[in-house]
Amino acid sequence: MGNGTVVSIGTFDGVHKGHQAILTEVGRQAKARQLKSVAYAFEIPPRWTAEREPFRFLLLPRPLKTRFLKEYVDRVLSVSLSQVRDLSPETFANHILGNELNAAVVVVGTGFRFGRHREGDVERLREIGQRLGISVVSVLPVEEEGIPVSSTWIRRALRGGYIDQATRLLGRPPILLGEVSPGDHVGRTLGYPTANLVVEEQILLPAVGIYLTHVFYLGRQSEGLLYVGSRPTLGGGELRCEIHLLTNPDQDLYGELMEIQLLERLREDRTFPSLTGLRRQIERDIAEAKKRLPRYAACARSFSG
Repeated sequence: MGNGTVVSIGTFDGVHKGHQAILTEVGRQAKARQLKSVAYAFEIPPRWTAEREPFRFLLLPRPLKTRFLKEYVDRVLSVSLSQVRDLSPETFANHILGNELNAAVVVVGTGFRFGRHREGDVERLREIGQRLGISVVSVLPVEEEGIPVSSTWIRRALRGGYIDQATRLLGRPPILLGEVSPGDHVGRTLGYPTANLVVEEQILLPAVGIYLTHVFYLGRQSEGLLYVGSRPTLGGGELRCEIHLLTNPDQDLYGELMEIQLLERLREDRTFPSLTGLRRQIERDIAEAKKRLPRYAACARSFSG
């Protein structure tokens, strides 16, 4: 391998189709020049410090994002915004790209911004790069329906419950990781036990409702129904994520990590007049899930390992 690296910079939230195009170009440049490839990945998007996004906003927890990035690059650097927030574009390029990363090539999207207050753009990066001996390659956006794919668009889709749209933009199903914690066993009382999931509090949850899912845990695969909501039939309360496995696990799952892949939204959340009404609806949900599952058999694979 030669001296220097090929670097891309961004948050890479979701590692969606647009990110994948940039990362593929990073790999192509690194192979052609026989250099190591690096993803310099912010933990949260820099602009959010000013925009004050809602607390739940990330599409992937950091370990899973890193896992996806490592499919494309040799090294992933996870970076806190506080480390670089106050650096001017010139200082960022000199100290981070030049000194820290020894960058020979930087690959970014055409809308890339960097430096304090996001002052720098691709053209400014090219100007600075010329002085530092760093080549800059910009990658055109990947479009769906004539619109550039973006993490913002995917968040909007998930908040609306449009799982098919989010899946197209990501190039894979949306994923939640949740640890099983003790619940109040209401599902068991109804005859349909659920696992109560604790999802990292910065991760965006989809719109409330019932979702058809693939579930991976303990090296196993099952199908399931994910409930996201406040259980209005039971009097309401805090937002919950509960998964009903269509295959009985035959063991205690408390403390286990589950990978939940969202396939489609079956219905919205609603209030039922009684627990009997809720039980009958769950029966209908399961019957509908079993009818729809065959169309998703080909995409059943774990991404979290």
